[in-house]
Amino acid sequence: ASCGPALPVGRRARSSAAAMSTVVIATVVGAPALRQESGEAHRGAVSLSEPSPAVRSLGLASGASGGPVTPTPSGASTSGSVSAAASIAASAASIGVAGALTADEDVANRMPPLGSLALLLLLPLLVGTNLVIVIPTADDYSHRLGGDQLFGGLMISSIPLGAWIGIYLNQWMLRGMSFKSVLIVITAGTIFGNVLYALAGLMCFKWTLLISRVVIGLCNGFSLPCMYISLTVGLKRRSEVVLYFSAATTLGYAVGPTLAAVLDVFLKSVRVHNLVLDSDTAPGWFMALLYLIFLVLIVIVFEDLPMHATQPGPRGSANAGDRFPLLSSCAAFWHLFVTSAQLTMAEVYLVFVGQQHWGWSIAKSALLLAGLMFCSGVINMSMGKLGQRIMRSDRAGLLGGSIFSCVACIPLSWSLKLQGVIAEVSVLSAGLLMLVALAGLNRAFALALTSKLVPSSLKRPMNEWATVMMTLGRAAGGVLGAVLNADSFAPAMLGLCVVSVVVSVASHKAMKPNDKAD
Repeated sequence: ASCGPALPVGRRARSSAAAMSTVVIATVVGAPALRQESGEAHRGAVSLSEPSPAVRSLGLASGASGGPVTPTPSGASTSGSVSAAASIAASAASIGVAGALTADEDVANRMPPLGSLALLLLLPLLVGTNLVIVIPTADDYSHRLGGDQLFGGLMISSIPLGAWIGIYLNQWMLRGMSFKSVLIVITAGTIFGNVLYALAGLMCFKWTLLISRVVIGLCNGFSLPCMYISLTVGLKRRSEVVLYFSAATTLGYAVGPTLAAVLDVFLKSVRVHNLVLDSDTAPGWFMALLYLIFLVLIVIVFEDLPMHATQPGPRGSANAGDRFPLLSSCAAFWHLFVTSAQLTMAEVYLVFVGQQHWGWSIAKSALLLAGLMFCSGVINMSMGKLGQRIMRSDRAGLLGGSIFSCVACIPLSWSLKLQGVIAEVSVLSAGLLMLVALAGLNRAFALALTSKLVPSSLKRPMNEWATVMMTLGRAAGGVLGAVLNADSFAPAMLGLCVVSVVVSVASHKAMKPNDKAD
């Protein structure tokens, strides 16, 4: 009685249908006015003789002109109203599904700010450069301070060993510092390490070389780009960006020897040779300058990540039921270790052959290594886009790359038994180029797989282990490359490639992306 005179049955049914349809549309569109209108319809505060504007706009009212609705028999009215409401509900459901699919697609293709991503891809280039820039002069520098050939190999491998410890140091720092702050601190530490390396000649203490290289390894932040990529790049774009990461690292291996050769030629041309600045110490001073420029770019350009996204969680914080897939994880770790070791072995061995077997100067052997690594880096960079079109999956690319690596080892076995230096250089360079390029591709495929094999809750520990395997491989490769000779290098490489093929075949079915990966 308090709500006014009773309405006819047909009109009450139409009013209920209008209110129901308006609620559905308001849910999809999110218009407050429509929600308010549906509430008024339920309260009876407005006249129910007119359909709501939203329903009238969809052509669901009986009157074509939007005028008053003529009462109809109750049965037909109720049936038509229910049919209209069901149609609107179905449309709303389809719109909701389409919106959800679009949102998932956006997440899978997400990308971070271009400037920040470029700086994080520049970091592995600097790390690779800092690692190999001393290779052409390591043997001379160590002998000058009382070391031997093995000590020179330890100089090269000390950075990866320091980087292994640095992985956990970075995670500890991220507990109380932002991602950008950690980048600033480790860059400053790398500058200090390079200055200390340059001053080792003045100190006349060979252990200063190892200490400085360990400091550089502790502060190289090699795990941070992988972490940044896994947090900010969508699943569909991740393999492409990881290939760019691998290419940047490989290009660093080309830039390093080039800089060593240029610095050697420049200092000899201006006749600068003293305890503070010469061919042995110049790499330290130059890398300190490069990292200083990088530090300024980090401060100005890099856009920081939220601390809650980068802060490590407590151990054992993974979701219930989430666990590492043992077989596929071990296979990926093996590929990361072996490919990283092969890259360093090839670098050290090529410089050794150039200086000891062919009698080349530091600059000449360094330029050969630089050209080799540059071509390999270009191949890796081009595969960033091309690989997504021709490769069915990362595991297929890993299996094919491992098989072709075995083929690339064949020329290495007889490359130094030819007549003439030019023939030996051509065959050895071709074989090493194929091997190094394939090692870079295999490492990229394995690294992309590591973030897809586990649920999102285990992505951080998986990234840590993947970086550990790469740094250990670099360390082992530096020592092996220093002790292997012309007779043992090719069999050692072939043996590693054969084992990689066996591992790829045995784990091929298990290396599928996890359903909970993101």
